[in-house]
Amino acid sequence: MNKSEIAGKYTTDPEVKLVLAQILDKMEKTRQKNILTMTGFLNEHQRAVAGKLIKDFGNPDHVFYGGYEGAQRAVLIFLPDYIRPEEITDDDINPLSCIRAKYSSVNSVTHRDILGAILGTGLKREVIGDILVNGNSSDIIVMKEVVPYLESNFSSAGKTKLEISVIPLSEIRIPEAKFKIINDMVASLRLDSVVSSAFSVSREKAAEAIKAGRVFLNYLECNKTDKQVNEGDFITVRGMGKAVLQQVGGKTGKGRIRVVIAKYI
Repeated sequence: MNKSEIAGKYTTDPEVKLVLAQILDKMEKTRQKNILTMTGFLNEHQRAVAGKLIKDFGNPDHVFYGGYEGAQRAVLIFLPDYIRPEEITDDDINPLSCIRAKYSSVNSVTHRDILGAILGTGLKREVIGDILVNGNSSDIIVMKEVVPYLESNFSSAGKTKLEISVIPLSEIRIPEAKFKIINDMVASLRLDSVVSSAFSVSREKAAEAIKAGRVFLNYLECNKTDKQVNEGDFITVRGMGKAVLQQVGGKTGKGRIRVVIAKYI
């Protein structure tokens, strides 16, 4: 079975298939040559699918690393036997860096503005990690090797001039996540029921989205409307956003289940 056929066991998405084929190459190279290999930045869905593949291939030593704890985008690093996971942050091994872009007006620049400006320099998305927007500055995690290029070519986002500097990863400013808290009662913890509650759509619309492959449970595509959702599970609906089932309470007298859902805003 070739790499494309193996990847096809885990996803039908052509982009994710390509990522998985690259992961297989990296994994094999580390196994054969006992050297560190790594991918570009992966999003949460790609990481979840990659985790399943890696587990099926014997779970070789690896780490997902995004520059700080809780990063949404991360590189996948396969480790030779002479490097421990905690050593990834050592200066001579760490493959990531952080650029801080400052601007004069508070909240004048968005995540989309920053990403668009960087892509406009000719760089690919896979070399860019999380973009953390904080008032009048943004911290941008990138592959270390593209830092000199960005220092020379990344000076504005739209009409906003940027002051660029390189900062230690330990100085990253992580903005506080913003949520809308939903207190609701659902008929059951089926995926279609929880999606309906979290995203304020009818259960029929929720079921349609699930069957169409637009719903991800813990970042993996789930097309089963009756899949049970557990406390702490993440639900993402393409085009609608992301939520987490924060708390499952007791039942009402009519048998409905009290839930607390945090929807990202």
